[in-house]
Amino acid sequence: MTNENRELELREKQMVEQEGTRPGPVFRPDVDILERSDAYVIHADLPGVDRESIEVHLDKGTLSLEARLAVAPDPSWQPVHTEYHLGGYHREFRVTDDIDVDAVTATMQDGVLELLLPKSKERQPRSIAVQAG
Repeated sequence: MTNENRELELREKQMVEQEGTRPGPVFRPDVDILERSDAYVIHADLPGVDRESIEVHLDKGTLSLEARLAVAPDPSWQPVHTEYHLGGYHREFRVTDDIDVDAVTATMQDGVLELLLPKSKERQPRSIAVQAG
């Protein structure tokens, strides 16, 4: 089947199945994880969240991401139909020892959080010159 013949499918947000102390629902954001020769890159979809509402922590090999909506909906808001549920976000990743933890960066643009996890110098590929014997 080609992409032209596919119909759009409704995709539900996945709710986090942990007990928590946060009010309201908490969702697991969709992510893309890319590997480059020098770093891993994580793109996390966080619609409705601004930069000040995100917390990223790296502790004992676990990278955690917490986010809350920038603006709570107006209490008088009475939706007729909703396909997008409001709530916070939570996601955790186990990271390997080959990450340079002091060089990890995070940037937010247009509802997408980008986490750059550089590989340590020892783990990056390098060329080795061959010497005459």
